[in-house]
Amino acid sequence: MKSIIIRSIYVFCLSLLALPSFAIDGSDIRIMVLQDDADDNANCVSYSNAAGKQAAQKIGEQFNRYGYTVVPRESLAAELRFDLNSPLDKAQLISLAKKAKSSGRAEFDIQALVIYKILCDAHVDSVAITVDADISGSVYDTEARRELGDFGPIEKTFSMPPKCDARCITMELRKHAGDMAIVVADQARNKLAMITKQAKQDGSSNRINIFNVRLENMSKTSTKIRSIMEKEFPGSKGITSLTGSGNLIKFGYKSTASSDKIRDWLEIVIEDLGLENISLSLDGNVFTIRNDGPDNPPAKKVTERIFQ
Repeated sequence: MKSIIIRSIYVFCLSLLALPSFAIDGSDIRIMVLQDDADDNANCVSYSNAAGKQAAQKIGEQFNRYGYTVVPRESLAAELRFDLNSPLDKAQLISLAKKAKSSGRAEFDIQALVIYKILCDAHVDSVAITVDADISGSVYDTEARRELGDFGPIEKTFSMPPKCDARCITMELRKHAGDMAIVVADQARNKLAMITKQAKQDGSSNRINIFNVRLENMSKTSTKIRSIMEKEFPGSKGITSLTGSGNLIKFGYKSTASSDKIRDWLEIVIEDLGLENISLSLDGNVFTIRNDGPDNPPAKKVTERIFQ
């Protein structure tokens, strides 16, 4: 038992050393980030053109940088059946967020929707061409079903090459997608801070997260692992949507604990049960425990286990 405690402390210390220099303020918060591009007013950065696609990618990277999990627009389009290139306004985007939230799928259990808008105004004279990009947006709390407030408009001015036509402007704005992304992410994070709660010492908070868990080729121990997660892990709020087909078991796991804590505890369970040839991975909100060798050996009997 002493070795388990020492190992937990060691893992915790390694995680602190691995933290990047920036603040992780969105740990385990899942969000949608979508553009309101339904405005007819000189919308030269829209999701259907190269500048808009590049901006969307950079905005997602900015949120990931601060620990938020961004649901891919492509996944939403496939599940909710909307055209990726169709212009959508704020009301339609909020409706999409509500549908995603109520879909029952753990990967769409979002805490917030970030809506951003980028409107352009080109200025042409005999000397130069410049484009003013007005960046604005709002944040919608899908848990409380309320708006957290607007941000912007914030103006960024970009210089264009001489004789730059509409297509040229779009391609030039791709080069400035990172600058626009920083504005959106920084402004939205100020609003998202209203739903970010400080984690407790044991890694839990008052916010219930839903994780997807996959147990692959774990026929001898899948029930035991599920039982330990449900009954012994701190912050556990139970298991939902359990399905099984052959050697694949899938379920949703509700918990107030962080994903890092759950991963550490799963590593302890795997070692305590004497499981070999096991790989554990975490991708977004999906935990995958896979037996990469023959069927698992009989699990060891464990009389006491402490998770901290």
